[in-house]
Amino acid sequence: MKKFLLISIIPIFLFAHKINLFLDYENGNLFINSYFANAKGCINCKFEIKDKDGNLIFSDVLNENGEYNYKTNIEELTVVVDAGAGHIVSKEVKETIKDEKVEVNSNDEINKLQEENRQLKNHIKVLEEQLNYFEIFKVIFGLILIALIFIFLKRVKR
Repeated sequence: MKKFLLISIIPIFLFAHKINLFLDYENGNLFINSYFANAKGCINCKFEIKDKDGNLIFSDVLNENGEYNYKTNIEELTVVVDAGAGHIVSKEVKETIKDEKVEVNSNDEINKLQEENRQLKNHIKVLEEQLNYFEIFKVIFGLILIALIFIFLKRVKR
């Protein structure tokens, strides 16, 4: 019975997911993007922005894409995202000044970059569809596992 209990609990840990946090701070604009391991946004997750001393500056919730833009002039910040149920992630961000200047050589280069951007967007769409495809396997695996548990319990009762 202990083995059965252990075997039935192990699949729960297979579907565990972690929360990821992406921060981009540029020109006084802090872009926050938080998502789970399956690439789904952290919808309506609470987040806090703190200064380098740990003082709370701002607190709100992420939008339906798991994103938020915050304008500030503070250069050293810590962002904490709480998705509930123990899913908490924290990251520090510091503005770095780049001395590089970007020069546009020609319209051909711009067109080439735009075409590459279109190709990458299409590739992202394909990857998202593949990710949703694997979600179906998770559901099927769960249903098969439940059916096997019931079959096992039925045979044990005999």
